[in-house]
Amino acid sequence: MKKEEVPWKYGVVLVCTNQRLDGADKPSCGRVRGEQVRRQLKQDTRSGGGAAAQCRVLSSSCLGLCPEDGVAVAVVPGDDLQVVTPGEDDAALLAWVQEQMGRQAEGGKARRTLSRLAGKVRR
Repeated sequence: MKKEEVPWKYGVVLVCTNQRLDGADKPSCGRVRGEQVRRQLKQDTRSGGGAAAQCRVLSSSCLGLCPEDGVAVAVVPGDDLQVVTPGEDDAALLAWVQEQMGRQAEGGKARRTLSRLAGKVRR
């Protein structure tokens, strides 16, 4: 193995793009909606500056929280999870990511939260 520096300084943001088959027992975030959230958040973090501009925004398979409507988003390190509505929660999502990455930049520990910016959750 060879150790390398990661190109993202303060962490990563995982955006669920899981797409279940029609008729599945649980809902899914969806490939199209998840990619919409990922693309917008990536653009917003890069243009927003600060610690969030140095994070990585990645597509992910299921994050284990399956909203009826919305897309699950997680920040790593940390164990925060949000459910966002594409196109409606962009500003709130960016503010949350900036807060989480700023905490990492200051050397703080991400606090444990589970919340919803929008949508209903079914487990």
